[in-house]
Amino acid sequence: MLSKDLLASPALRLSFLPAPLSVLRYPPTTPLPILPSASFLSVTRTPAELSLVVDTAFAASSRATLGAPEQAGEPWAALKVAGPLEHSMVGILAELSGVLRDAAVSIFAISTWDTDYVLVPAARQEDARIALQRAGWVFQ
Repeated sequence: MLSKDLLASPALRLSFLPAPLSVLRYPPTTPLPILPSASFLSVTRTPAELSLVVDTAFAASSRATLGAPEQAGEPWAALKVAGPLEHSMVGILAELSGVLRDAAVSIFAISTWDTDYVLVPAARQEDARIALQRAGWVFQ
């Protein structure tokens, strides 16, 4: 468990992004064109897939460029850890995911250079907030 001092750190305050996100799965060979600006965009290509995480409003327009995804689920709410985070910090995602696991809230995690994002099903956003607040996390 993270210490109370670490949880009280301004860098570890949480907030939800204002718009829901979509997670889209395409075949790994899908060409990645230049995509228009989106308020949130994460791209991961592996030998097995191309995954895009984009704001839901942008997801509809990406279909015109990339075609229909192989899979697309329900909207996600993105929980942001205030950053930037030092790369030497350990246990942040483990602590967040442990609290959400105990509340039976599934997650989809994304890390960037500056911070971590934990996506939760949009329908469970308030459940996630309550569980995290009870565990001592502070929301901005």
